[in-house]
Amino acid sequence: MKTLNLLLALLPLSLSLMAKEITLTDKEQSNWNLKTTTPKISKTLPLGSFVVEVTTPPSLLRSISLPFTAQVLSLNVANYQRVIKGDLLANVTGTEWIEVQQKAISDAIELRHHKHLAERKNRLCREDIIPKKECVAANAELKTDQIKLAASKAHLQSFGASPQMVQTLLKSLTIKTTIPVTAPIDGIVTTLNAQPGKSTDAATALFVIQKKGALWLESDMPLSKSLRLIEGQKVKLRINGTLYNSKVLQLSPTVDMQNQSRHVRFSLPEGSALLAGMRTSAKVIMIEKSLRVPKKSVIKDADKTIVFVKNKRAYEDIAVTILSEDEKYYYLKDDENLHFPIVSTSVAILKSMLGEEDE
Repeated sequence: MKTLNLLLALLPLSLSLMAKEITLTDKEQSNWNLKTTTPKISKTLPLGSFVVEVTTPPSLLRSISLPFTAQVLSLNVANYQRVIKGDLLANVTGTEWIEVQQKAISDAIELRHHKHLAERKNRLCREDIIPKKECVAANAELKTDQIKLAASKAHLQSFGASPQMVQTLLKSLTIKTTIPVTAPIDGIVTTLNAQPGKSTDAATALFVIQKKGALWLESDMPLSKSLRLIEGQKVKLRINGTLYNSKVLQLSPTVDMQNQSRHVRFSLPEGSALLAGMRTSAKVIMIEKSLRVPKKSVIKDADKTIVFVKNKRAYEDIAVTILSEDEKYYYLKDDENLHFPIVSTSVAILKSMLGEEDE
């Protein structure tokens, strides 16, 4: 028991001997121009600056094409023009458009004929004038014609005909040589392949319209930096002097074998001044607590990095963990032992007093 008490009594003494404290007089501090600064608590942590490209999410783009070779008769819009849903973009025609109308009209006429026939036979069956099997056959044929006409209507709509156009066609039984192409959404025409007097293949989009919405920022970041990000993480992006609130949308599950980079996609708030296709530099800032100190306050000591904390007249070296850095500051892992004035000048002199040579 006496031995234990003796060890406990000696423990503070041993700890004090292990701590490397340097005591200086006021004159020595003045001669060496020792000055201190208080570390600033930072709620953000710079990850670095990276080249980014502004891209358009696919959900903002609407491609307009026709399932047949179409000849453009008239064009009502130009590239980069703003359009409103329902605006007439162009009038087109094509032999397949004529043929699909002919088929729909033929199916409509046949349905009308078989409908009247089925109605007459059903009436005769109810009066037991003709066998019921004739009514069953007539109704089955009528059902088949209804299915054929429904398919023809769907075919017309796939060609770009509106429900109103289909209804008018089947009522008047008159073929329309042209079909209007209208804007399906509000937006800006970003791609224009339609030209008056020219034909476009079915595989070619006549127009591409981009609607209003938030864009993306994409970057190929060094693997070491990207590993500090996770999907859904909130970050800030400083671009051309403007700070944007953002978050990590996706991280590539693979790494480029050539340069060991990883593709990262960030959100960009709607209404930013950045345009799709731009390439610029963005400073990525994580939302993470740290201590910000001037770079001149930090120095290497053997295999560790240290700062000198001033406590009354004594200066004590404390090992620190650097999380990040920018042009002027290191961002350190928060530690209560660092919440005191830290030496910001003549750090090498204090280090030499520890018995180590400056590095």
